[in-house]
Amino acid sequence: MRVPPPDVPESDDPAVSKPTAENWKSLNEPIAWEPAQENLDRSRLLRFMRQHDIADVSTLHARANADSSWFWDAVSKDLGLVWQRPYTKVMDTSRGIPWTQWFVDGQLNYVATALDKHAEETPTRTALIWEGEDGAVARHTYAELHALTSQAANALKALGVGKGDRVAIYMPMIPEVVAATLACGRIGAIFTPIFSGYGADAVATRLRDSGAKVIITADGFYRRGKVVPMKATADAAVADAPEVAHMLVVRRTGGEVPWTPGRDLWWHEQVPTQSADCPTLVTEAEDPYMLIYTSGTTGKPKGAVHVHCGFPIKGAQDMAHLFDVQADDTLFWLTDMGW
Repeated sequence: MRVPPPDVPESDDPAVSKPTAENWKSLNEPIAWEPAQENLDRSRLLRFMRQHDIADVSTLHARANADSSWFWDAVSKDLGLVWQRPYTKVMDTSRGIPWTQWFVDGQLNYVATALDKHAEETPTRTALIWEGEDGAVARHTYAELHALTSQAANALKALGVGKGDRVAIYMPMIPEVVAATLACGRIGAIFTPIFSGYGADAVATRLRDSGAKVIITADGFYRRGKVVPMKATADAAVADAPEVAHMLVVRRTGGEVPWTPGRDLWWHEQVPTQSADCPTLVTEAEDPYMLIYTSGTTGKPKGAVHVHCGFPIKGAQDMAHLFDVQADDTLFWLTDMGW
């Protein structure tokens, strides 16, 4: 949809030019798609704006910029976030804007909203559809994903993983990666996603820096018709990361892999034997749930800490208000979870 030129301040720098209506028009042509009335009528953003008597997007932007506390409180309600204990204040900026404390006194574990809520309300609804390069297909309902996540969480607990412990997830895009990620959040552990295409040195750097005590990986995966030996790369990485005590391995290709007894454990032997009952831990709003690293192309990878009331809420708000993902939509995710 074409938008008007932004109000860009004038600049003394000759390299910076203010867009004109004419060149802005050329940048926005051709128009690939315009929403039909039926699209507008079911728009989640429009619904949100109407609930708050907001006439247009510009007014919404102005109000959100002027009163961030109002906006994120309204977003929390609109998304139906499950608060284990309600917050008393959205923002505390007493230490300065860069050190804002969010959702003061609130307790939120994002897994309660992302998984538990749906497993309780719509247990038979499809939560996950997976298609592998080799043609394999798997489907999980919310009830099934909830059970698998709980079993994975209990398996991690059996390995000594608890709140605040780091778990590296170096896996291909398979259903188990979803359960493994949610399982960490469920028990208050902090997961570190690692791109499946990284070599041993890059994996080892992230393992050492995060202090991961467990790495979850796979025997291998398919890429352009060939098998990528993931377990061998994980072995080489762990050799340079002495804090890793256990490696939990998903059997994806079924090929022969090197094995270190006592350290290495098969997912299919450890997870399915666990109880499917694992309560979601009560966590503070700003408790960390993820430690994700930059690519390291310009230096040592830098870890960014994300908390339960941060990235998950913004991600959900993006899906709702920007991408307009509806309750009956299926979202196709293509990229590697560590990328």
